[in-house]
Amino acid sequence: MLRLGSQQRVGLDVGSHSIKIAVLEGAGTHHRLRAHAVFPIYTSGELFDPDGPKKSVVVPRLVSAFAQMHLAPRKIRHLASAIGGPAVAAKEIKSVQMTDTDMDSSLLLEARKHLPLDGSETIVDYQILGDDPHESDKLRVLLVAATRKYFQAHLETLRDIELKPGLVDIDQLAVLNSFVSQNDLPDDGVLLFLNVGCRKTNLSVLGRKSLFFTRDIPIAGYTFTLDLMKRYNLAYEDAERVKAAQGMEPDLPLAEGEVEGPQLQLAEKGSFERLGDEINRSLRYYVKETGQSYFHSVILTGGSAKLKGLDAYLQQKFNLPVTIYNPCTALDTGGKEVEEGAQLAVAVGLALRAE
Repeated sequence: MLRLGSQQRVGLDVGSHSIKIAVLEGAGTHHRLRAHAVFPIYTSGELFDPDGPKKSVVVPRLVSAFAQMHLAPRKIRHLASAIGGPAVAAKEIKSVQMTDTDMDSSLLLEARKHLPLDGSETIVDYQILGDDPHESDKLRVLLVAATRKYFQAHLETLRDIELKPGLVDIDQLAVLNSFVSQNDLPDDGVLLFLNVGCRKTNLSVLGRKSLFFTRDIPIAGYTFTLDLMKRYNLAYEDAERVKAAQGMEPDLPLAEGEVEGPQLQLAEKGSFERLGDEINRSLRYYVKETGQSYFHSVILTGGSAKLKGLDAYLQQKFNLPVTIYNPCTALDTGGKEVEEGAQLAVAVGLALRAE
């Protein structure tokens, strides 16, 4: 049994394809990665649900994941978990100085502009980032909102396995926290973050002085798999193996023994190109709204970040350096390399905030 001391913090990221858990201990600038793991939600032979895994599937997988890590959920004191998707919104806005009550009311109206209506209430949180550098009477405010129905469903899932809900963050902010807690932001210009998961790619733009921007793009790992399935009439599991073996690169022969039949020649990059177009559209909007066009580099995280050919495609498309970010390299891992670090970015960012 892993003994959870008062200084140990658990970050839990329940995605649409896998469960990621990171356990950190320590404080200040020194953090030790005590334990970590990535658990698939769907076992062999089970079909991936493009609408997201049902609670009846997630709960037993969570129970199994904590048991395999020798973690007793009821004994976890410092937990942070994440929510994301279309029922969640994050946006930086400008606001005049006002009382807390007036701010709550004003931001609730603003949040409803960015969330789909599902018949439930909207819950809102915010953080004042500081004075606006361009308008002296305005404040920079980071607004985060979620539908109460979705938020309560998340809490119920945690309670079903006897986890005491602690801090609940949104996945795009958890990724950014894993980076900024260990790296300095540029004095000028911005960084482009792409958290490439299974159902979506979360794009975020962050700089020291520039407007924060985030958007979900519904093109990611599952889209790449569908591309292979349709193009070559492959079953889902076969397409997943092809993707893992050769990515979406052209003229790369299939690894021997993966799928029977002739070797595949992936001459088109339709999914990559569609993703690139959506990223480009988002950046054009950002530049138009802010006037900021100095992008330093692209930071890749997520379960699909290491897909063969993706980093090279993005570098060529945007003419920017592309880094697959592993937050574990700045942690004390006991000298062990954490190969799945990019996939753990949300979980590590959560664990850093869990206390």
